[in-house]
Amino acid sequence: MMKGRELNFDTWLEELAGRYGDKPALTCGMTLSYKQLLGASKRCAGALIAAGVQKGDRVVLWGINGIDWVVDFFGITMAGGVAVLMNYGLNAEDATALTKMTGASWALIGGNKVSATDPKAAAAAMIAGGVPMNQIMPSAELLKAALDTSRPFDESMFAGRFAQNNPKDTKFIIFTTGTTSLPKAVQLSSYSVLSDVSGALELLGDDFCPEGCVALPLFHSFGLVVSLAILENGGHVYLLADIKPQPLADIVAANNIRMVATVGAVYGMLTALPDFENKLVGKLKTCVVGGGFTTPTEMMRVENALNGGKLLIGYGQTECSPVISVNVGSDSLEKRSSSVGRILPGLDVRIWRQEIGFLEEGEIGEVVVKGPITMNGYLGLSEEEQPFDKDGWLHTGDLGMITEGNLLHLAGRIKDIIIRSGENISPQEIEKAMMEEKGIREVKVLGAPHPIWGESVEACVVVDGDELDEQALRKSLRSKMSAYKVPSHFFVYPRFPLNSNGKLDQRGLKADMLGKLRAVFIANALDEGLRVLSVKVKNRKYTITPVCDLVQGVAEQLGFRGKKAYQIRVSVEEMLTERIAHAYDSNGDITVDVILQPHWMRIRFTDSGKAYRLDDKDASLSAKIILANVDAYGTSLAGETLVGNNLDWQYVEGFDINEYLLYHKEEGKA
Repeated sequence: MMKGRELNFDTWLEELAGRYGDKPALTCGMTLSYKQLLGASKRCAGALIAAGVQKGDRVVLWGINGIDWVVDFFGITMAGGVAVLMNYGLNAEDATALTKMTGASWALIGGNKVSATDPKAAAAAMIAGGVPMNQIMPSAELLKAALDTSRPFDESMFAGRFAQNNPKDTKFIIFTTGTTSLPKAVQLSSYSVLSDVSGALELLGDDFCPEGCVALPLFHSFGLVVSLAILENGGHVYLLADIKPQPLADIVAANNIRMVATVGAVYGMLTALPDFENKLVGKLKTCVVGGGFTTPTEMMRVENALNGGKLLIGYGQTECSPVISVNVGSDSLEKRSSSVGRILPGLDVRIWRQEIGFLEEGEIGEVVVKGPITMNGYLGLSEEEQPFDKDGWLHTGDLGMITEGNLLHLAGRIKDIIIRSGENISPQEIEKAMMEEKGIREVKVLGAPHPIWGESVEACVVVDGDELDEQALRKSLRSKMSAYKVPSHFFVYPRFPLNSNGKLDQRGLKADMLGKLRAVFIANALDEGLRVLSVKVKNRKYTITPVCDLVQGVAEQLGFRGKKAYQIRVSVEEMLTERIAHAYDSNGDITVDVILQPHWMRIRFTDSGKAYRLDDKDASLSAKIILANVDAYGTSLAGETLVGNNLDWQYVEGFDINEYLLYHKEEGKA
């Protein structure tokens, strides 16, 4: 059984400061050492106590990542308060509703979507939520006081307040849905979070580097816990305020950082940066992934591009502080891309089915968890509404199975929540808002796979008449809710499908909606060529076997079997061999793209070598092998520079690429 860490944050920071002293702990615009972080957090707590914060008071923390956010967080908990972690992207109405729901009586306001456009509006949102005007404090001013080492410091005041703190008491609240209709406020303790940190570090071992850049919002439990784990390890947290690919690449390169934590979509976008190779290739060791990748192929592509960096996917829930499992670097890429990692040491995780109970290894059921990492429950909900059963098992609502070596695999979700870019969204809130619109009779909001966001928000509607004014509807919804909740598409139906009991056939409706969505996605893409794979062979190593494996895998998915699939692989291998043999200059990396067209699969090779044609009379043996295997060949030239070299294979007889993209279960690869 996992051993819990019975430490308050104040005791934990004291221990770290004693152990690591003047070592740099945190950088975001400025740098604080471990001692400075402890001192600033104490002075922040002192300022809050002096202002009147009492033990148990709920304090909204509403701002972007920064030194002020971290100091405020520790200051609130040291003062005996409960930090209410607010999404900085919320609009004023949502922020008001969540403040009111938690009964928060204080607010610390930093940079957020509302204050960025109107500083007074953020304070007004807090006042509307029940926070008195004189109990709203700007984070910047509080940080200034916290960093002022000349301020008097009354240790006796802290001794009394700290003595009242219990590690198992709720220290902060995180919202699992961020909505005003069905919000769930998860109550977490320093006991649960620090226990989770210890379990993750024990599992990861040397994979977890001493310095790391956290490009995740701290109001999400994963970003917070990764940061705490780096501190627990005596490391240096580089915190990113602007969570975008270019700033991330810049800070990693400037500081020779070996570990990054961000979402899968950001890793994918990093590889498209023009300076990606100079700043990141071969330099990262550990890439912690929140949210995963859309497909194993995409994960393999990104890891190949990183040239040495291991992608480690984790799985968890806010209710579990949040990490339940995580990949380790010693596992093969195949294992890491097809699972959500190994269960934390000592954590009791099982697979359960109501009609049977606990299941055997390899069987699919609901993932249930028991251990010190679990939450103190949802704030304000009755015992019957909590996810714990009578034996103390937390029911995650996720379907999965456990295989040899405590490897956890997910198979879907029981829950109805949509997760878009890490933000949990309740469909009911959007449905309620849409039903208030004139002309809409029925609404069903559903999630759909998305290559960047993880899931997109989609709406199926039945309207009075045949037309829907989508522009007016979108404008109205944006006035009612945060922009990320507004559906990406609105699909109009004459009526929704019903099951034999006369109730909505949600499964049938979703299948139909996904078909419509895919049809929208591929409507014009094939005419331009739809790229489904892009990998690069590095001139440093010219390792071509993994690239050939990936291309052959895609070809087989498209119906090329046996001899034909082997011919495609051989052609790719020979083309790469041909190019390498020409001994291009130091920029001679070779990009291999697999592109779907209406009637054939095209493989395009791009590099900086001199132009040549495979069908020259003096063609090499490799060129002759390629020409014997391909259905068509084409070269695009610009002056003397080879900018494209295409090998085409017609799809097998009876294969319809439109139908494949519309109905294939792994369409997300496109």
